[in-house]
Amino acid sequence: MIDQQVQKYSEQLNKLGIGHTILEHPPLVKVEDVQKYLNSTLHEAGATIFMKADGQFIAVIRRGDCQLNFKKIKKLLHVSNLRVATEEEFENLTHQPIGAAHVYYPQIKTYIDKKIFDLDFVNAGSGHLNYTLRYKAADFKKIPSAQIVDIAEVKVVQIINKKKSGVKRVFSGIRATGRLHLGNYLGAVKGMLELQNSNEYETVYCVVDVHTITTPYDKDTLPQKKRDIIIDYLAAGLDPKKSMIIYQSDVPEHTELTFYFGSVMSIARMRHLPTFKEKVKQYPQHTTMALLNYPLLMAADILVYKAGLVPVGIDQEPHLEIAREVARKMNQMYGMDFPEPVRFATKGEYIPSLRGEGKMSKSVEGSFINLTDDLETIRKKIRSVPTATQSGGEMSAGVKVLFTFVELFLLEKAKTFREKFNDGSLKFVELKDVISEAIYKELQPFQKKRKEIEADPKYVDRVIKEGAEKARAIASQTVKEVREKMGLL
Repeated sequence: MIDQQVQKYSEQLNKLGIGHTILEHPPLVKVEDVQKYLNSTLHEAGATIFMKADGQFIAVIRRGDCQLNFKKIKKLLHVSNLRVATEEEFENLTHQPIGAAHVYYPQIKTYIDKKIFDLDFVNAGSGHLNYTLRYKAADFKKIPSAQIVDIAEVKVVQIINKKKSGVKRVFSGIRATGRLHLGNYLGAVKGMLELQNSNEYETVYCVVDVHTITTPYDKDTLPQKKRDIIIDYLAAGLDPKKSMIIYQSDVPEHTELTFYFGSVMSIARMRHLPTFKEKVKQYPQHTTMALLNYPLLMAADILVYKAGLVPVGIDQEPHLEIAREVARKMNQMYGMDFPEPVRFATKGEYIPSLRGEGKMSKSVEGSFINLTDDLETIRKKIRSVPTATQSGGEMSAGVKVLFTFVELFLLEKAKTFREKFNDGSLKFVELKDVISEAIYKELQPFQKKRKEIEADPKYVDRVIKEGAEKARAIASQTVKEVREKMGLL
């Protein structure tokens, strides 16, 4: 029989139109334990945090795999003092045990982090340690007086797939849409190098050329673009003795596994992804099944190697969640042992566009710096970053871009530049030229090594061939296992 207080709370939610299901379980306090019992992940959990902001209590709802950004909350509330409520304060406010907080408290102002709405359903508190409610995430918008805000970041859970042999495997890939740029290097390749050189992981690094054809592309230039990225990989420090460096299309098991994964995922789930919606707007005449299945192909890229760690930018988190969902479904339905892959974040992983909007991207003209650019080209591009004629006051988007580069390449001078900006003495053209020189200095070793590798085409061919052979040896075993478990063999 359901506890009376839980039942009463459920009735309140029904009156508000907040859809939910009551789930019973043993008395559990930790979110991790509840999610494990319910065969769910932290990503699908909702946590209610009580905080004291300048003497006033507020409630904050975040996703279980996210951490709150206190600076953002302070700025949002215009407060100077902010802390999490003590256990005693929590119990006095809610009259509930620690670990049982629910999502609706009429007397307390509630803020909901927007990442909750990336989910269809979310498991959150019921007010009782023996029950959890599975809410319709979209219905959180019906919580009276709740405010939707952006105050949390996805935290990287360091869970690695450890196979029986002791191998911990990593996969990452870059689309073959042009040479690597500064954003690729700082956002992905540095993470790849860190993992490769730790000697703790078996690393698979891929040029995802099949992904490239999901949006309009030039078939005549694709072969050279693919090869350029392999050369860039090698020049950046990826070592074929330590890592498998491959073309996606050289391992057909990627696409075969994608089709099998399509049998356990719905069209509605694929269409729900924000990246799919963005691409449809960007390419309204090219909305293909390949585009819709892009996240399933990405899941296959990772899971065909049973990789547990993926060094990519935070913008890829929705796609990684698809990979986790696929892994869970295949494990539950067919007895597979796929890991639920997690993201490996690198310092400085989000590199802004030179245009002041969004991130640095090969698909946005004028937004990026190629790793092969010379000093004059870099200087020209950095000088094009939009700034005001005079420094001081609130930073514009373009000025924020410049100071991001200062933090990345001129950290020891950051304080001086900020002081000059604040007192109005900073000259933007001088700042831009100093940044340009610092970036070029960083890229010089890469550019020298690249010329050496490019001059040895037989070496590049051998790297590609040997990488494919090693990768197929692993991928073919995974696909064979999937076919057997699905009854196809």
